[in-house]
Amino acid sequence: MRMVSTVRYIFFFSLIFLLGCGKAEFSLNFNLAESVEGNYNVVYYATDTQGGLTVQATASVREGKCLLNGATKLPTLISITSRHSKLPLVVYAKRGDKIEITGSDDNPLGWDVEGDPLNLLLSSWRHENLTTLLSDSTDSINAAVARFVETNPKDPASTILMLYYFNRNEQPREYADLMASLRGEARSDKWLRITARADQTFNTFSYPARLVNMVMRANTGGIDTLSIDGKNPLLLLFWQTGYNEKKAMIDSLKALNKELADSVRIIADICLDPDSASWRSAIRKDSLEGVKRFWVPTSLADPTVMKFNVPSIPYFIVFDKDGRQTFRGQQLEEALKSYRSLVNSKDS
Repeated sequence: MRMVSTVRYIFFFSLIFLLGCGKAEFSLNFNLAESVEGNYNVVYYATDTQGGLTVQATASVREGKCLLNGATKLPTLISITSRHSKLPLVVYAKRGDKIEITGSDDNPLGWDVEGDPLNLLLSSWRHENLTTLLSDSTDSINAAVARFVETNPKDPASTILMLYYFNRNEQPREYADLMASLRGEARSDKWLRITARADQTFNTFSYPARLVNMVMRANTGGIDTLSIDGKNPLLLLFWQTGYNEKKAMIDSLKALNKELADSVRIIADICLDPDSASWRSAIRKDSLEGVKRFWVPTSLADPTVMKFNVPSIPYFIVFDKDGRQTFRGQQLEEALKSYRSLVNSKDS
């Protein structure tokens, strides 16, 4: 309880500090249809020249109305979601702003945000792409964002759409290419700062790690090297012996082995179990052939694994013949689809 109280006091006094310096306030005035009722999550990064803190609040909309005050000294981006939202309504706010939010239903993505030209442009883009945003299709949403960015590389709206709507994990190379294409005001680090994206800066922005050589412990005894041959793509899998869908994964790889000729097939898996005995027992039982099999004892903390930014287990990465990542994710079927596509394009 003392820890909770301490956190609350720190949060309370931080807000007082922000509010106490020249009325560093903004307000969100919800003026929605009378039928709209509900609590909406409001999150933003309140900043000053010394840093900032993440603020979480609730907009309690009753009969379509709510007035919510916030505090920030520097401009910020506000994320508004409902309990069922997968993507947020994004609002740009500066100190002193009185922002009007209107809408005819309870879905934040369909609301209009008045005031700053940036909010008007973001509202226009959401309306034009509302069906896509509600489709839950990563490919379609990413494509819609990409179209806007490609035609508006100097507009900060492009940066905001990339940060909030583009699925970086599913299309890492496309994300890197689009972020690298931004120019002028859209490339200002302030957009990364006010969204608390400490993992990114434009000056050091880099593509996902390229595969050259990986030296690890192998099931053949001792160590072995995994590398790209410059001719064929590579499918790489990260897993642990407790993985519930391991049998399905093994069956899929066996089917792939039968489907593809040895000359075009490069598949490898890396077990992240801390115990080599359980790894060796598992690979003896699954009798999987035609796959390079490796083990690292330090799991996600292993330098090789960290280099490729593996966020969770299981995880699949597909590399093209030059070692560039073309797919990243937890969906085995999607990884296999991506890998087959590269193999087929090579043979065509």
